[in-house]
Amino acid sequence: MIKSQKGKTPKKTPSRKLYSTQTDPVEVFCRIRPLEDENAVSCVKVVGTNTLLLSAPENSLAAQAVRNGGVYKEVQNTFQYVFDERISQKALFDHVALALVKDVLLGKNALLFAYGVTNSGKTHTMTGTAHEQGILPRCLDVIFNSLEDFQAKKYVFKPDKMNGFDIQSAADAMLERQRRDITPKMLNMGLQTPGQRDRDFYDNGSQINRIRDTTRVEVDEDNSYSVFVSYVEIYNNYIYDLLEELPYDPITGYRAPTSKILREDCNHNMYVSGVAEMEVKSTEEAYDLFYKGQKRRKVAHTALNTESSRSHSVFCIRVVQAPLDPVGEEILQDKDKVCVSQLALVDLAGSERTLRTGNAGDRLREAGSINQSLMVLRTCIETLRENQKFGTNKMVQYRDSRLTHLFKNYFDGEGKVRMIVCVNPCAAEYDETLQVMKFAEMTQEVQVARPIGAYFDVGLTPGRRRMHQQYKEALDSLPQSDPNDAMLSDLHVFSMGPPFPSLNMSDVGDDRMISALASFLKERETRRITLLSSLANKEEKFRLRLIDIESQSDDLRLRLADCESQLASKDAELAKLQKRLRSVEDCNKSLQRRTSMYEQERRDLEREIGEREWKILQEKVEKDRLRQDYKAKLVLTEQQFNQRIEQTTRKLKQENFAQLSAKQQKLDLLRNIINQDSDAASGGGGTTPAVRLRATPASARYGASKTYPSQSEPDLSLMESNRMPPPTPKFVPRVAPYATQSGKSTVSARLGRARSPPPVKPKPVLNAKFHRRSKSTSDDVWVDHRPEGTVEIGTLMQPKMKKRKSVTTLNEKDTKDANKYVLTHQDLDSDGGIATKLVKGDILTTAGGGTAVIFNDVEVITKKSPGDRKRRSPDARPEDFDGEWTDVETRCNIALEGHGFGPKKPKV
Repeated sequence: MIKSQKGKTPKKTPSRKLYSTQTDPVEVFCRIRPLEDENAVSCVKVVGTNTLLLSAPENSLAAQAVRNGGVYKEVQNTFQYVFDERISQKALFDHVALALVKDVLLGKNALLFAYGVTNSGKTHTMTGTAHEQGILPRCLDVIFNSLEDFQAKKYVFKPDKMNGFDIQSAADAMLERQRRDITPKMLNMGLQTPGQRDRDFYDNGSQINRIRDTTRVEVDEDNSYSVFVSYVEIYNNYIYDLLEELPYDPITGYRAPTSKILREDCNHNMYVSGVAEMEVKSTEEAYDLFYKGQKRRKVAHTALNTESSRSHSVFCIRVVQAPLDPVGEEILQDKDKVCVSQLALVDLAGSERTLRTGNAGDRLREAGSINQSLMVLRTCIETLRENQKFGTNKMVQYRDSRLTHLFKNYFDGEGKVRMIVCVNPCAAEYDETLQVMKFAEMTQEVQVARPIGAYFDVGLTPGRRRMHQQYKEALDSLPQSDPNDAMLSDLHVFSMGPPFPSLNMSDVGDDRMISALASFLKERETRRITLLSSLANKEEKFRLRLIDIESQSDDLRLRLADCESQLASKDAELAKLQKRLRSVEDCNKSLQRRTSMYEQERRDLEREIGEREWKILQEKVEKDRLRQDYKAKLVLTEQQFNQRIEQTTRKLKQENFAQLSAKQQKLDLLRNIINQDSDAASGGGGTTPAVRLRATPASARYGASKTYPSQSEPDLSLMESNRMPPPTPKFVPRVAPYATQSGKSTVSARLGRARSPPPVKPKPVLNAKFHRRSKSTSDDVWVDHRPEGTVEIGTLMQPKMKKRKSVTTLNEKDTKDANKYVLTHQDLDSDGGIATKLVKGDILTTAGGGTAVIFNDVEVITKKSPGDRKRRSPDARPEDFDGEWTDVETRCNIALEGHGFGPKKPKV
């Protein structure tokens, strides 16, 4: 007897830890349920085997958006396969779930979702009816059909409550069966088949009417298998065991079920702690447990479904397998060789809208939990898709819901994932169905690592089970009439009989001892002869078999030589084809390179043409702008020129008039003086010689011996000599007395005009006290951006920037080490000069790692020419005087005596 081995749960089979580098997308299938009313309007149309078209009905939100000014459009969705209303349950199972059953029997994990809105046929797809079995019953049928002859004895594999299994010997398993299956106490725990009322799940409640699926798949016959099932539901985000045996109290009844928790095993796999895992040996036993769980599942009546699932149900089928020992009879007592695979069938509750269902109280809370868990599932799928598509590393929030946390390992690469999207084609379900289609398309973009099946490389001979069965059949076929033959059969034919009897002789004449020994030796000699003859027969058979094998080997050698010659010719032909293929590939690559080069040249030329067109457009715009500017400037210049001409004309007229007036006044003054002197001379009785006016000697003022006539006084001697009459004045000015109180004469008094106002002291250009210094005078690091074509102005006032970096084209790296920015912009002002603007700003670091400029100041630098004239006095204007007005320049033309420097006067 082999003793059972106790210990911790073994780790996974090393082969189960291997993952393929290849990935598979999550396969999503679509199934359309038939309409309850044939005359109802359908919003779904099957376009192809993998394409579905949704049309918005009149009462949908999309149609309302179209009436409000939106665009009407039909939505087309693509799936792995689309099943119409006429599809059978058998065809659906063969296309979707049969491959998952094969993977489970090969040691891989699999997950199958049924997703859709409420009343879309998810439960019918998973369970079906008596005549139209669903996916779950057919999976059980295929598994037990395939494992019919390879199942281990019950309780050989025993769950260890930590997501693993222990191996028991055949004797321990038999004791376990006696204790749990034969004892009346175990019979009352509900492990037997329930009564007729417990089976009332299908029509008439009997499994006899059920049509079983006869499909079988190939499995490894050198392994021994056991099947365990568990059934849980996720209700209001709590996990409850539907197969748990609840204690019964005669007064209070059955105790309320307690929620289970999720745990992580030593291999980081998630499992429900404390869940009941039942070992089943037939499909009927598994059905009984499934019916038992269905009776406990939360189902309620809503406005959209008479039996609406209020929880997510998860039915797990776990297949445990281990290799047989070298004899092929018992399971190999090595826990490291145990492989556990799981098929999870999930019936998700349908999403609901409160406005349509009108739920309240518990139903409203259940709908909120259902929608929340489905939203978390959608968020996890979307995060996985973003991480795989864009290379991000966002955390997937599996722990936000028990549903996603339980199946976390499947999306991390622990098995194949498939989903069946059930669609209700009723037009009233269009808005909810549209959201389901968006989630389904997003799910198809998620990639899952392809798992590798278990491979038990234990170094044992394949076909051990079959050889052991043939050996037992050979023993059963031997005749049992001859006791010696029976002894030979018991001793496996190659035994020489029982051991020698005792050879201790008390007396030499003990004939009985000698006769017994002689008979034993004769029997042993007979056995020896029989064995020798059998050996000779077997040797002859072996020799003949060997000769046959040698002849076959010779034939095979000849065929092998022919095959090798053919293979050599094929290899040569293949080498030629490969050579040609390489040459064609090289030619193709060269053509591709030339094509890519031409394509690049075409793109470059198009880009260059675009740039030139853009430059031409810019130049045209700039020319138009300059033309407008020049026109405006020309008009402004013409206006200024006209104003200047008018001012110059007015000034010349005023100057001429002032000169003529001054000359007339002088002549009148001289005439009066001469007349007075003539009167005085005539009164004195003498003749007065002709008076000739002379200018005051310059030496009286400048200390020089030479004298110069005044530039503003005429030479009256020339007038007398030429006998020219004096000009007649236009008006007679008021003449003041010639002499003042001090006895000195002034020109202003003689001319009889008002004194000029005192000159106003000009304001200083710069007030050092209140001068504002440039804001750029700091120790900041500046980026001085001067575009190409900037003219150096050379003004006295310049911005002071101690640390600056001058650039003509601004790049991002130029702003990394700087914190200030200044842009020089030049334009023409209204006077035709250059106006320079310094646009300043702070360089700030953005949240994305770049830089941004915040402009906060503008400085303007202008440059003006002072001209060739002196500054005028700003206070004297023509309209400020009642009489005749002259400017300073005109008044300065009439200088005091000896003030001017004219041409040298000839000596008299």
